[in-house]
Amino acid sequence: MTQHASGSARADTGAPAVSLTIEDGLATITLDSPATRNALGGRLNDDLASVLAQVLDAEGVRVAVIRANGPMFCPGADLGWLQPEQPGAPGRIDGVLGALNPLFARLRASPVIVVAAVHGAVAGGGLGLLNVADLVIAAHSTRFNTAYTRIAATPDLGTTYWLPRLAGERRALELLLLTDGFDAARAQALGLVNFVVPAASFDQEVNKLLRRLLAGPPGAFAAVKRLVYQAHDSDLARHLEDERQQLIAAAAQPEFAEGVRAFVEKREPRF
Repeated sequence: MTQHASGSARADTGAPAVSLTIEDGLATITLDSPATRNALGGRLNDDLASVLAQVLDAEGVRVAVIRANGPMFCPGADLGWLQPEQPGAPGRIDGVLGALNPLFARLRASPVIVVAAVHGAVAGGGLGLLNVADLVIAAHSTRFNTAYTRIAATPDLGTTYWLPRLAGERRALELLLLTDGFDAARAQALGLVNFVVPAASFDQEVNKLLRRLLAGPPGAFAAVKRLVYQAHDSDLARHLEDERQQLIAAAAQPEFAEGVRAFVEKREPRF
């Protein structure tokens, strides 16, 4: 199935600010407002909420990738949209977060494996969009910055939830209080990024990763995602029991039988 969807249109060209295609189990979410450098604001926010809802409600999606057209992934909020010096800024913030926050929570809890493919720059709310992913691949030239406190803002989109878990509390405070920029190598060392690849082969490496995930066992992948994330809020005894029950359930599934059969026959499994 191929699906093309968007929310509203970009003011500059009439094209969607975020596009969606769904084909053969892969949902491709593309931030596509190069004129605003894919900054979060207005129509892009509306489109993003619409597209995320469609991915969550679609049948058969196994893997989703969030990527961007233009010079950068996402630099955070569009201050031209936010207009903090004008009346109504708190309401504008409330409106977008009220729409996106539940969708981010649903995406993290869903069985879909989410990949963020980032390049150029990732800052502010762009980090929140990155952190909602299960795996992150970055072009070597990508630059990162939390940026929030530089304009006396506080973080959003789960940034203070995920940074302490990924980088530790003191590293999170360093990044958020000092707002020093950092490169992809440090992002990888901090645990924010899984893979750093040459900019020249970025698209090829992203597609290679997506093919590997699509070829994997969807039931086992979904269960692994759930077990890893619920471990934060579980004690050891309860988690051991959850793992036991999940493995028993997995052993009754056709994909488990195929995986074992393929291993014995020394061939690639067909899930």
